[in-house]
Amino acid sequence: MTKPLLRVSIALTALLLGYLHYALKPSPSESLLQEYAQGMTSSTEWKGQIAPEFELKTTTGELFHVSDNVGRKTIVLNFFATWCGPCREEMPELNRYFNQHKDESFLLVGIDSEETPDRVEAYLKELKLDFPVGIDAGAIAKQYDVSALPTTVLIGADGKVQFYEMGSLANADVAFDNLLQQNRKLIEQGQVISAEDYRRQAQKQPVLPVHQAQAATPPKEEYPLDARGKAIVARMDCPCGCDKKVQGCTCTTSNNIKKALSTEDLKGKSDDEVIKSLNKRFCGGPS
Repeated sequence: MTKPLLRVSIALTALLLGYLHYALKPSPSESLLQEYAQGMTSSTEWKGQIAPEFELKTTTGELFHVSDNVGRKTIVLNFFATWCGPCREEMPELNRYFNQHKDESFLLVGIDSEETPDRVEAYLKELKLDFPVGIDAGAIAKQYDVSALPTTVLIGADGKVQFYEMGSLANADVAFDNLLQQNRKLIEQGQVISAEDYRRQAQKQPVLPVHQAQAATPPKEEYPLDARGKAIVARMDCPCGCDKKVQGCTCTTSNNIKKALSTEDLKGKSDDEVIKSLNKRFCGGPS
């Protein structure tokens, strides 16, 4: 075989392997594609914003700070909950990617949403997750304006948000590879933000700007419910894992449900259809 033909053969083989690698990954459902579209809009709003600093105690007792890792690693934050169906679906994929790239200046941190340590520990053991995980009492989710689970945020070597996605990730290679390679080159070349500069900028921006605008009005005044909305939240079980109805719960998911009920047109749908739709949209419940 001549050299030109050999090169063509190698190129075609590489393309075929790449296609098969992608094709064998699970394809996102129609509902997840809608979540991806929402996430892409959010990513555009937050891209280039300095990532808020926070402290998170992991299940192994270690403390994680963005400032301790920024400029040295590409950091991915994954906001999840054990009751969240799409979260569970993406965990094996995230864990695979973490193990494959953890020696390449890459760090994945799981951030559980307001659950008990024993529940989270059992979840990590069941799914055999290897990346560090901590439990957020709600403050970190507010800093990053997390309105649905799962939500994944990538922080680059410049300390800024480079990727913000709501919804389950079907293919971590497609989501992260290009950004990981770009940031790894910057780290190797020393073209990164220092911890001191990052802390200085993060102090000026303790939360993502969009959240600052939304936080100006208390939730009770921002999301007034009509008679039908009140009836639905009084009937609907809160999906966060507690034993309350949406009406009496103050978790992020229940607040998002109340917001949807107060701002969206429910005409043409029965109460049961609305409840099923809200469950599927905000927490991966049955449709």
